[in-house]
Amino acid sequence: MTIIGVDIGGTNFRAGAVTEDGTIIKFEKTPTKSVVRSGDVLSDIAAYLKAFAEDLDYSAVAIGFPATLDPERKKVIQAPNIPFMENLPVCDYLNAELGVPVLAERDVTYALCYDMNKYHIPEEGLSCGIYFGTGIGNAISIDGRFHAGRCGAAGELGHIPVLGSSVMCGCGNIGCLEAVAGGKALVRIQQEYFPDTQIGALFTEHGDEKVLLDFIDGMAVAVATEVNILDPDHVLVGGGVMKMPDFPKEYLHECILKRVRKPLPANELNIIYTDDEKDKSVIGGAVYARRSLCMASEL
Repeated sequence: MTIIGVDIGGTNFRAGAVTEDGTIIKFEKTPTKSVVRSGDVLSDIAAYLKAFAEDLDYSAVAIGFPATLDPERKKVIQAPNIPFMENLPVCDYLNAELGVPVLAERDVTYALCYDMNKYHIPEEGLSCGIYFGTGIGNAISIDGRFHAGRCGAAGELGHIPVLGSSVMCGCGNIGCLEAVAGGKALVRIQQEYFPDTQIGALFTEHGDEKVLLDFIDGMAVAVATEVNILDPDHVLVGGGVMKMPDFPKEYLHECILKRVRKPLPANELNIIYTDDEKDKSVIGGAVYARRSLCMASEL
């Protein structure tokens, strides 16, 4: 059973055809703006997927959005970093257009699904994924089910308010955690403090500067906040920011340990620092869809 996994980001649109053993037999990475062009977002996505899959025999599509979704995971409500992704009845529209089941979830849920599979994390217990990219992605798995919350908006770790911060967040609120400890904050630091340094060289050339050390501590606050609330069995930490050249992972770990409650859960903390594969959420989406469809067939 081949499933098409899709990861929609503010910059890139990734699609892959994934077999049952997790092999990608076709993969495309395309600028999102070249896919969504007409102003009719769903029509553009449908047209792209029809062209991508014209030579494929596939049974479902799983699409990951950097957004909040409704509790039923049928509709995209709001994407803080992609303004055109709002109030979209994704599943109903694409089901009709493509003629196969279409599943929608947050992209970070697919990332955690992939990482739990890769690192052999058991479904039993509580595992959380925290991913530092443009914002701060967060997903929570409880006994193999991903926690969505009453309104579908659980796991918005990046939108915990930071007392004293006046930075405007893409979600419309002021002082969100991801506005001071996500990738957009890092770009702002580069522009304000190090305009002559390329963003990719920040940690190489200025890793000892206080403003960057404070940024790392902000990342640690995000991780420690989740740990102190949930006391999880496993914490998976990753994302593009951590894959930047000379990123001080050891310092981040020190800051996390400093911020986590003692003696517990600090003494039993189990953190896995994950890789940032380009096709992570594509494969994770296929894993998620396969599991969800199997569970639905057993009801």
